[in-house]
Amino acid sequence: MTRSSTPSPSTPRGFTLLELLVGTVVTSIILAAVAVSIMGVQASYQTESRITVAVEGLRTGTNFIEQRLRLAGYGVDPRFAFDFKTAVLPANAKANHVITLATGVPPAITDDLAFRYRDPAWMRRGTYSSGINLADNATFGMSFPKGQRFIISCEGGKNNLVVKAGAGGVSKDAKSAANFEVDTALSTIPANDGCLTKEGQAAPFVLLLHEVRIRVVALEGRPFLMAFQGIDELDMSTAVPLMADVESFQVAYMMNRPPPTGTNSALEPVDKASPVANWVLGDVGSADSNRHPDPSVRPEPVYRLPYDDPARFNRHPANIRAVRVSIGVRSATREPNGRRAFARVDLEDSGEAKPADGYYRTNISTTVRVPNMMSRSAFNPPVDGSVAGLNAWGG
Repeated sequence: MTRSSTPSPSTPRGFTLLELLVGTVVTSIILAAVAVSIMGVQASYQTESRITVAVEGLRTGTNFIEQRLRLAGYGVDPRFAFDFKTAVLPANAKANHVITLATGVPPAITDDLAFRYRDPAWMRRGTYSSGINLADNATFGMSFPKGQRFIISCEGGKNNLVVKAGAGGVSKDAKSAANFEVDTALSTIPANDGCLTKEGQAAPFVLLLHEVRIRVVALEGRPFLMAFQGIDELDMSTAVPLMADVESFQVAYMMNRPPPTGTNSALEPVDKASPVANWVLGDVGSADSNRHPDPSVRPEPVYRLPYDDPARFNRHPANIRAVRVSIGVRSATREPNGRRAFARVDLEDSGEAKPADGYYRTNISTTVRVPNMMSRSAFNPPVDGSVAGLNAWGG
């Protein structure tokens, strides 16, 4: 009888040192390739994130500017719609103020944009005599801070007194307030004009005046575009940040220009000092003296003048017809790998162009028409005295 035997399993052969070394090298190469790929994807993601954040900030900021700027001059005499005083501005610079930031960080450069408009949703009746006295048992309805301006508009809307709240502001429950000072620079009548104390249907309107200033300021070493709710001072407690890392904010004013034919066709352009004379102040080539409108220009384009009067084509702010705003935003940090990224370019008359330095940059330019500057009707409520007949576009 034959006995069968089950073969014993073969003993596995061990790897040689050479095979282990080769395997280790191959695995290392594969892992290194994966790591490089991951780092590349991560770098690309970070780059896109830097650009996306800048673009989103631009979109938010420009939306705010467009909405508010379009109201400039609403219910305000066009002569006073834009403000060009420089006493409260750093270095008294209305245009191209250079802001020094942290060591090694490129400086920011900013123009200053300040404008006024009447609040279309706030209106009372009342009189003015050493203070505002509201009619019909009305109250101010909300508290107002020191510096808040009000327009006391007489019947017909052409005679206006502008007053500014003093220390303590105005209480929301108040029916009258005396802590005002008269702003003679914005008023068209004196504080003792007889129309200010009329009552009944002839009583003046009390109107709320908004004032907005937009410019770049440094916050903790970074340049922020800020909107100040008031223009008498750079009060950070009232400021609203619009966007971060704005290295350039530029403003150009498109002035009223005469038709190519007619009695005014031979008038000199307002920016005659530019290489190509034009009707835009603050654009490429504008000289220091032609970077913004001039409130001291005479004659003033007042309400009663015909639309073809030569005074409506000079450099006075009342002749602004559109505002072009250009904004340059950069990434918060430089590329760490030494990549040069995007160069800095000139916006309007800034003269800021520089070679690429590792920052990612994006720029935007938007032109906002200001229809309330045309003086087509009374600046403030209606000539007939009825609230129902309010002029939709103000002045």
